[in-house]
Parts: sequence; C-alpha cells; structure tokens
Amino acid sequence: MLLALASAVHGKPAAPLAARTVPVVVAASDLPAGHQLTRADLTLARWPPALRPAAARGDPTGLTGRRLAGPVGDGEPITSTRLIGADLAAGLPDRLVAAAIALGDDHAVELVRPGNRVDLLEADRPVDPLAGPPSATSDVADLASHVTVLAVLPATESDDAELVVAVDRGTAVRISRDSTTHVFTAVVVPP
Repeated sequence: MLLALASAVHGKPAAPLAARTVPVVVAASDLPAGHQLTRADLTLARWPPALRPAAARGDPTGLTGRRLAGPVGDGEPITSTRLIGADLAAGLPDRLVAAAIALGDDHAVELVRPGNRVDLLEADRPVDPLAGPPSATSDVADLASHVTVLAVLPATESDDAELVVAVDRGTAVRISRDSTTHVFTAVVVPP
C-alpha cells in the first residue's frame, strides 16, 4: 500500500526497498584487536544509505594488511577509526597525541578496550631480565592518569603487547625515553 501511495504522489513507481542500499565492508567473522586484515576477513554487506557509518568503505581495496585497533564482531563495519593509523588521532584535542606504550605484562591488554580510561604506571626495569619482575623495593611511579585508550595491540611472536593512548606530548616523550629502562603497566579506572 505504501508503494502504491508513493507511486501516486511522485507519478512514478517507487523503487523497491532492496534497491535502495549501498555496499559496506564488514568483518566476515569475529576478529581480535591487533589483527592484520586479509581479504578473507572482509565481506560486503548491503545497508540502507542512512545506516551506513560515515567512515565505512564500500570497497575492501586498501584494507588488507591494516591492523585493527580493537576487536570487531562478525558483520560489523570496518571503519577508518577501527584501524591503526593517522585516523586514531583524529578528533583529539590539540594538546594530545597518540602514543604507543609497550606493557610489561602481555596479559594486561586483556583487561583493556579502546575507549577505556587507564592510569599508566612505570617501574625500573630489572637489570637482569632473567631475575624476574622488579623487586618489592622498586619504586612504582604514576606516569599519567585517566588517559584514553585508542587501540589495544595484543602481543605477537615478535612484539610485546601495546596500548595506543591519548597523552600530552611531554608524556609521549617520557614513554619513548624510558622504554629501555622502565616497564609499564596500565590500570583501568572508572569512567
């Protein structure tokens, strides 16, 4: 009945609802944070134009090889803000930058999701890594408080677990400077 009414008002047949869709690249299955996309990870879905996210793509070209900033569920659109790259810093206040921080405990990233607020802590790195974690007398210092997590990168065979966080430039410099002499961890704080 609605199609007939639309046809009468506009003087031409209304397009079927299925014809008014656009392609959207979506995940073909559940994908973990830090995953490097392959063509097999991506599929095209058809969505109504009004529901298509602004940063979604209609073509998977250029997405293979990119890493996910956080987990993506089966059927979720792959948008530029879901990928590690310059877009992670888009929208940050001028005083903040995106900085990667390797964590001393690879399992710590299991507690953190993009968008979480964390406190970053640092302690002296043990002189002998085989000796184990820092001793009870090691000083633990606050590096930054209530920073926003932009991406979570689980450990791989060649890399430690990392967080990409929004911090001021001074904190980013300190992270870079202290990465060889200190170990870092993140503590999730209430929003």
